[in-house]
Amino acid sequence: MPGGASKLRDVRKLADARATLVLDIPVAELPGLPGELVCSGELHAQVQFGREQGFMVAQVALRGELELICQRCMRPMPLPIASSSPVLLVESEADAEAAPVEWETYLAAEGRLSLAALAAEELLLALPVVPLHADGGCHAIAAQAPAPGAPGPVPPVAVAGTSGDGAAGAGEQATTRPFADLRALLDGSARTKT
Repeated sequence: MPGGASKLRDVRKLADARATLVLDIPVAELPGLPGELVCSGELHAQVQFGREQGFMVAQVALRGELELICQRCMRPMPLPIASSSPVLLVESEADAEAAPVEWETYLAAEGRLSLAALAAEELLLALPVVPLHADGGCHAIAAQAPAPGAPGPVPPVAVAGTSGDGAAGAGEQATTRPFADLRALLDGSARTKT
């Protein structure tokens, strides 16, 4: 269904017909996704409409592999998506208040919705709160060359007094103590005020 993901559809008709719609949507075309987290990918969505307990419902199944930004190493990481969840479609906030509490609701204002917006909402629920590589994944990547435009490793800073010549000796790790002289500075400023 190319180009039809953003089109507004009448959910009453879809629910009455118990329609099933299948579409592939590039992640870049999904509304409301945080661009700083999601890089690329394509989402396969299957939405099956119907009615249950007098309400319009949609069973939303998502599949795909996205590329997210790991929030630890700030490099791309693959994330397979496979989720399926029922959603109660409501036409107003009052209908949402009357809905059973165990149901997830989605507002289809005036009985219309965009499949891309519904898929994006469900995808947000399927994404991790903080995308991170699996244990050890960032360490293997960190051993590789830095990403283009990324700063390289920070060299150690020598602190006076770590060896006789004011620099760290061979094989020693230099230690910085940025607040080491803070007490002297504070005591000195207190004396000048009195």
